[in-house]
Amino acid sequence: MSSFENIKKQYKTEFDKYGDSPKSILTPKGRNVNRYSVITDYIDSQKELDILDYGCGLGYLYEYLKPKYSNLNYHGYDLMPEFISHCKDKFTDEKANFLVVQPSKNYDNDEFDVVFVSGVFNLKSSESEADSKHYAFSKIKELYSCSKELFICDFPSQYVDFKQPGAQHFDVGEITSFCVNNLSRKFIIRHDKLPYEFTLIAWKNDDILRPDNIFEYET
Repeated sequence: MSSFENIKKQYKTEFDKYGDSPKSILTPKGRNVNRYSVITDYIDSQKELDILDYGCGLGYLYEYLKPKYSNLNYHGYDLMPEFISHCKDKFTDEKANFLVVQPSKNYDNDEFDVVFVSGVFNLKSSESEADSKHYAFSKIKELYSCSKELFICDFPSQYVDFKQPGAQHFDVGEITSFCVNNLSRKFIIRHDKLPYEFTLIAWKNDDILRPDNIFEYET
């Protein structure tokens, strides 16, 4: 059985047991609002936005954003058919779209104003840590290319008391270096939402205004 099949099996086991619950997306203590609240710091609630929630789970991000963003067009992608089917039954308004995706499929021809990725890289996609990290960084580059304005992704931090079997943790320095070399020079690393996770916020436009040596515009 492949690592992705093992991951899907874990999610299905929890979903069969708990149904529509944070436990089903392997966040038994919840805290999803802490993860989602970072979005409201960086995007305009009055602007019409297309948002991709890659790894949407049970659509909790849409529940969080819907009352705050009246001009939101939401796209939830997940590898779990059970989650997507549940979301389609749960959210029937036309502004919410849900799609089953395959980990190997490339989506860099798609375009969204904001791409949000939460929990997708928490588990190793391969027994080899090097291969798992390679997949994660390749997928991050691909998803970043889908964003027209902003890319947001959270990671399990290396600053933890213990590591669960199969968990994948990232060094803040490796994400910083990766972002500068592959994504954008205009970015923020936030380690202030949760003690064992951190979030990368990377802007698509990192043009520098010369000769002032400042970013071209403020967001």
